[in-house]
Amino acid sequence: MCGITGFLSNGHRPIPVEAIEALADSVAHRGPDARALFIDNDAGIALGHLRLAIVDLTEAGQQPMTSPSGRYVMVLNGEIYNFKDIRRDLEAIGAAQWRGTSDTEVLLNAIERWGLERTLEISDGMFAFALWDRQQQELTLARDRFGEKPLIVARTSGGLAFSSQLGGLMAMPGFVGENDEQAIDQFLALSYIPEPRTPFRDAFKVPAGSYCIVKRGDTVLKPVIYWCASETAIAARRDLASTPDQVSEVKSAIEARLKRAVKNQMLADVPLGAFLSGGIDSSLIVALMQEVSTQPVKTFTIGFDEKAYNEADDARRIATHLGTDHTEFTFSWGEALGLVDKLPEFYDEPFADSSQLPTYLVSRTARSAVTVALTGDAGDEVFGGYNRHAIAAKYGKVLERTPGFVKAGLGHALAGPAQSQTLENILKSVGIGKNIRLLGEKAGKVAAMLRSSDRYALYQSLVRRDDALLGDQVIPNAFQTCHDQAARAGLDLPGYMMLMDTLTYLPGDILTKVDRASMAVALETRAPYLDHRLYALAWRLPSSEHIKNGRTKTVLREMLSRRIPDALLDRPKSGFGVPIAAWLRGPLKDWLVTHSEAFSRQNPRHAGKISQAMAALDAGSPSVHHFLWNVVMLQLWRNRYGSGTVSSSPRLAVAGAL
Repeated sequence: MCGITGFLSNGHRPIPVEAIEALADSVAHRGPDARALFIDNDAGIALGHLRLAIVDLTEAGQQPMTSPSGRYVMVLNGEIYNFKDIRRDLEAIGAAQWRGTSDTEVLLNAIERWGLERTLEISDGMFAFALWDRQQQELTLARDRFGEKPLIVARTSGGLAFSSQLGGLMAMPGFVGENDEQAIDQFLALSYIPEPRTPFRDAFKVPAGSYCIVKRGDTVLKPVIYWCASETAIAARRDLASTPDQVSEVKSAIEARLKRAVKNQMLADVPLGAFLSGGIDSSLIVALMQEVSTQPVKTFTIGFDEKAYNEADDARRIATHLGTDHTEFTFSWGEALGLVDKLPEFYDEPFADSSQLPTYLVSRTARSAVTVALTGDAGDEVFGGYNRHAIAAKYGKVLERTPGFVKAGLGHALAGPAQSQTLENILKSVGIGKNIRLLGEKAGKVAAMLRSSDRYALYQSLVRRDDALLGDQVIPNAFQTCHDQAARAGLDLPGYMMLMDTLTYLPGDILTKVDRASMAVALETRAPYLDHRLYALAWRLPSSEHIKNGRTKTVLREMLSRRIPDALLDRPKSGFGVPIAAWLRGPLKDWLVTHSEAFSRQNPRHAGKISQAMAALDAGSPSVHHFLWNVVMLQLWRNRYGSGTVSSSPRLAVAGAL
């Protein structure tokens, strides 16, 4: 995993070398082991690479790297897990010339032999790369299937610049930074900005599973989709397991594929370990790692000095059972609070999922001993693990068949802080919420859910974090394309929600959070659940096989029960979290007031909503703290990077994406 940068001029002026060097500086934390630039002034192209050496630690693995014929020059961020298989295939047809043993060299040889499309099709991995074609004078920018690795493009007066992160692009000469107010509203509602948007109208994220081919002077970028999560799900459902024998066969194939993905992702020439939270997802990954490893796997967890948010004891018991080499570090809330103001430096775009803080802390803990860590990320999206999936599975048919006026009446009657405790009691009395931590915070979602008119509105009500303060049209504008894709799949309600999460929440929130937190300390993280063949297999099972009797991730639980006693796993769903509401009402109250007032002065159109939210927080609202955390994180980001400029200059157009 590394940092990549570059620039494609739109004229004939020399490449701004100092600016490219500064752009590389902005992502130097992603690749502390080596640094190099490729510059061709005649062609108007510059490529930069900051290396975190993982495979082939020699100079033969250095980038930018040129293909054997000299036609292509590449910078790659990420890993190609099956590069050894691809290398053997190339050798079998006598189409390879090797200088070293890196995956980048294999990728270049494959592109030179088979072309871009076929190479992307056969590559398993997480990656973002830039490929300069000297023959065609074209720049290709490509990103992995699920969007694990970031790639952001910005228009400047001198041409197009790109980078692994947004921060350095804002300082490029000629970058205007025209504010995208719609993207900002989406951030305040969701805690992240959905791709392909950024805070600026003249910058965008290359969409997951796509590539763009850019010629000198281009201002309209046309992403080409080479892999689509929704189309993959639709194709898998055509071969849906419908008999007990078929279900058993698919489950066996899932287990075999997951084990292979884990083994493939354990390949590294540097120390490797895993995050272990004690939950289903990470515990299964660690159990499989231990099965294929010849020595104890290094595992890492963090704890906090507040019981409701501390998973360290659970993780320790599982580590002991599996026999891992376990490291645990306990933080006080004071230590965690001391890092809050630094979060915009780690996440150099607006980002406010509050678990960003413990994710950074566990990454820092792991980096003290390893350079690569496997994670349990995406188990929820692929195998149906969120509370909203369970609610959809149990009550989906009732919700979709109940007349709208009946649901709306109940929803409005149960809305508000005073009613949330009553609703929590009702849910528990009918058996909902037994395994849901902090149910009171989530109970308000049920009221919003009841007020929803259709499944799209229902999904929005369950994922938004602004307490509906910003109105009904903020999220539809963000997710409409994804909804259209999910709707075409003809899925039941839990399947629809799982697919929507894969298309939106996974790349926008989960993968962004882990990438920035781990890269802030130069740690590479890998997610075996995002093997695309495993994903296709999971969609061959009906939703009823993923969620049974109110229990989520049944397939993963069955696999894990053969390796870890159920007694070690039967507890409420947790995940990394921090007590944001308590912080904002207590030790961070003055901090909240200061930054929210500054935000209101600079953004008068939101001032009324912020005042409303502050009053609701004081009144005991179970959920409005998420919106206020978003506000403060955005204000801190603006303090650190500047707020952008309102400009009438032409935007960077992304054909078919916005």
